[in-house]
Formats: sequence, C-alpha cells, structure tokens
Amino acid sequence: MGIPAPAAYGPGTMQGVEFQGFAADCTISGQITMFGDRLTDFLNGQERFLLHHVECTSLDDGRIVPIDSISVERDDLLAIVGTGPRGSEKSRIEVEKTRMQLSIGPYIILGRLHSALGQDPMQSVLQREPMIPLTDATVAFSVAGAVVARDVATVIVNRRLVDWIAATEDEASAFPEATIRSPYAMNLRKDFTGPATL
Repeated sequence: MGIPAPAAYGPGTMQGVEFQGFAADCTISGQITMFGDRLTDFLNGQERFLLHHVECTSLDDGRIVPIDSISVERDDLLAIVGTGPRGSEKSRIEVEKTRMQLSIGPYIILGRLHSALGQDPMQSVLQREPMIPLTDATVAFSVAGAVVARDVATVIVNRRLVDWIAATEDEASAFPEATIRSPYAMNLRKDFTGPATL
C-alpha cells in the first residue's frame, strides 16, 4: 500500500521513530518513518509499513536475524510498543482507565484501556479502529524457553487478533471477537516456564 502523503494524517511532520513490535513467531525492532502526531493514528491509517535497520528475534530459539529493510502488514503485528510523540495536549480529553489482561498469540498483556467518560460502550466499539493503546502495560512472553516480562508506558494492541480478555463486558466491547474470561479465573496466564528476564 505504501506510505501515504503527510496530509493524510493531518498536522505533524515526517519523522523517524523507534519501532518495537510483536509478531506471532518473533519480536521486531527497528526504525519506522511516520507522519502525524501519534503512532497509534499512523498505524491505523494504513495496512502496510516499511521498517528499516531491523532485527527479528525468534521466540523459539532466541536467534537474531538482521534485515536492512522489510515491509510488514498490519495484521502480521499483534502489538507494538508506543513510541514517538504523544499528540497535542489540547486534543486530549478526560478518560476513564480500566485495568485489563488479555491474550494475543504467544503474549499476555496487562494494561489500562482508556475510554471517554460516560461513553456508550457499544457506540465506542463502532468508532474504534484496529489498533488500540493500553497504558502502564506489561507484556509477558517466552523466548527460547525463558520468560520475558517487559514494562512499557504504552502498548498498541491489534484488537482484531486478541484471543481472550479478562475485563467487564463494557471494557471488553472494544474487542468484539475476543472471548471474555473472568478476571477471577485460575488459569488466565499461559504456562510460561523458566526464569524471568527483562
């Protein structure tokens, strides 16, 4: 699909930002050139991204594969660490924050979902785009048999690919195709074994 012109994303200039993504079989780090004020909006604005100076780390054996540049489809990405600018302070509104846990591919993610105060959950889901940010997040997964737990300020989740979610029905409405699991269930976490690393 290529990278659209800057005008497609409103105010802001073209800029290179750090990219840290999570795919089904590897993690991906590199650089991405984005337009606009927020990475979430940029990711929702197109279906394919060009990454540069990439390293892919295999979840199976930890092997690192360097790649000069690669084109990645949005639906190949389960989640992305929120980096770059946060957007205009003037455009922010007061929100409710709800803690939730979800499973997406080989990753367990814990974070806070933001929703507008008093907003109808069903109306909200109709307005939501594929990539949804969670703040104060932890991403847990296994690399070569060892558990990795990463704390990040924001993780942007591909809501269409979420397997299950532990939340109330209101918050879960943002993930209409995911199974709702009770937050009090005993088996929410995947069976990660081995020592935890950061």
